[in-house]
Amino acid sequence: MTRWESLPWVESRATAIATLLLLLGVTIVAEVGCGGGSKPASVTGLLQGNWQITLIPHGSTVQPVYTGFLLQRGPNVSGSVILGDGCSGVGTVTGKFDGQNVTLGIQEFGQDISLNGTMPSGSASLSGQYSTIAGACGGNSTGTWTAIQVKPLAGAFHGTFTSLNATLTVTGTLTQGANIGASTATVSGNITATGTAICTYLTSASIRGVISGTVLNVDFYDSKGNIIGQIPTTAQPALLTPDATSLSGSYSFGAISGSCFGDNGGVQLSFP
Repeated sequence: MTRWESLPWVESRATAIATLLLLLGVTIVAEVGCGGGSKPASVTGLLQGNWQITLIPHGSTVQPVYTGFLLQRGPNVSGSVILGDGCSGVGTVTGKFDGQNVTLGIQEFGQDISLNGTMPSGSASLSGQYSTIAGACGGNSTGTWTAIQVKPLAGAFHGTFTSLNATLTVTGTLTQGANIGASTATVSGNITATGTAICTYLTSASIRGVISGTVLNVDFYDSKGNIIGQIPTTAQPALLTPDATSLSGSYSFGAISGSCFGDNGGVQLSFP
């Protein structure tokens, strides 16, 4: 022991510092140990994405379908849907989701649709009860509802275009744009066709369009930026499966000469 360590005031100070450090250590351990268990469970973004909502009214065979995109921030839900009732246009969506129970409100030009439901287990559809009072888009209505979430398009596809003109083998890519809570999201990509045809309407083209729910609408553009065709025609909508693995519908191409005055047929695509 040195001469300084033998002094009483030095020993007292050393003891005080040791005691203080010990207390601080205990406090830090207690804060860490208690903090982890006191936080509430976070609500994940299970409702974020592309949705197709079907209303099933009591006493009616007409089942309106609403399609669009939802955003989720914690328990708060927002978005937009293409209206499927007596009004055409786009309605806003607001709601809450606590991880199990969901409440949504669709605004239809002053007439609100209230939906309440629960998150199912496994792969079952989201479902519940709905109600609305008479307004600009229809009368009083109650019933049940179901909703399916449509996976985003991303990547390569292959398939066929079939008509009296030809059966073309097509390959390409199609990618879905960001979800911004709008009624639609953009899609873009490219397509290449091979096969023997009476009239050559398609060899290669870029693709631009939109998707909402399972419904896809796209145009084909040539290298100069001119529209040369589209999916779908008015005869048959182009519908994507909810798992985004296949699409079926119709297509059309415009006239390219006096003897080749357009083509219409059916399209089948698979992803990948």
